[in-house]
Amino acid sequence: MDRKDVNLKMDMKMKLVISGNADIFRWSKLHNITMSIFIKEDSQNSGDYYFEAFIAKDQEIAGFKELIDAYGAIESEHFFLVVRPLVNQKILNFIKELWTVPSISFSETKVENGKLILRIIFHSNYKKDLSLILNRYLVIPYFIDDIILTKNEGFTYLLEKKNKRVPLSIIQYSLPLSIHDGDDISRILEENNGIAEVVESPYDRDNFKLHLFLENPVEENDKIRVISREDKIYEAYSTNKLLSTIRNKANERGIFRNQLFIKIKDGRIYSSSSVNTYRAMEYLKLTFASSMGLYGKNFIRLENCTDFDPSLHDSL
Repeated sequence: MDRKDVNLKMDMKMKLVISGNADIFRWSKLHNITMSIFIKEDSQNSGDYYFEAFIAKDQEIAGFKELIDAYGAIESEHFFLVVRPLVNQKILNFIKELWTVPSISFSETKVENGKLILRIIFHSNYKKDLSLILNRYLVIPYFIDDIILTKNEGFTYLLEKKNKRVPLSIIQYSLPLSIHDGDDISRILEENNGIAEVVESPYDRDNFKLHLFLENPVEENDKIRVISREDKIYEAYSTNKLLSTIRNKANERGIFRNQLFIKIKDGRIYSSSSVNTYRAMEYLKLTFASSMGLYGKNFIRLENCTDFDPSLHDSL
């Protein structure tokens, strides 16, 4: 099974436009700046969260001096990083509730023109669950500005559109299954010729939420939840020390991996995702460095690093 076989399985997408009074939202509107957003829990203060806003330098940033002086922005080669507390409890609770809906994945979180933009992908079996959450928040004045719900044209189509806005590179690598922490999920994937989407969570640095796409049905248990019996899609959690380290380092640097998928074959775990082209080399370096840091040797084998190509994206 390849990605082309599951391209349309998560059949719905939604764009949410959220209002907020955070200072970084106002700054975005004032200077017409777009920021990629990561939401993280404060490791020192449980229950407190903050924004990490990555502002690419390819924009005209008229107020960059203010950005540094007023917000303590950290400047790097390609972007400014601004860290601000997430004090709007409504936004935090809303995102947490969305995250509880089975099949949900966030394909993009950004601040644009003073609004928080959330793009999500999900399975149509859970439209009612989403509606119940949205209805509770729609009655709050000046919170949800817009909702656009449509059929999902597929993982590949969405990345082709994004690639036209921001050039993407496909990065595919593999690592030995022997260094995996070992669980039933890897066995289920391999035995059922499956492929898994790795879903980013702002609330868990150690575990992975996975959407499993399998050729054969499996029984639901305390580790695996059914998303769609008809489509043979399941939700599960897994751990892998090396992949977690790579993810956490990438998040710390604001490198967003678009549609990260894994597959197990021939005793190896194969990983494939797309990143902004200008960050590709940085991502590769931290990938190899993560292996060296954990094991004192490189277990990563690079399979592909190339400009975005739909045919390559569809295979793994």
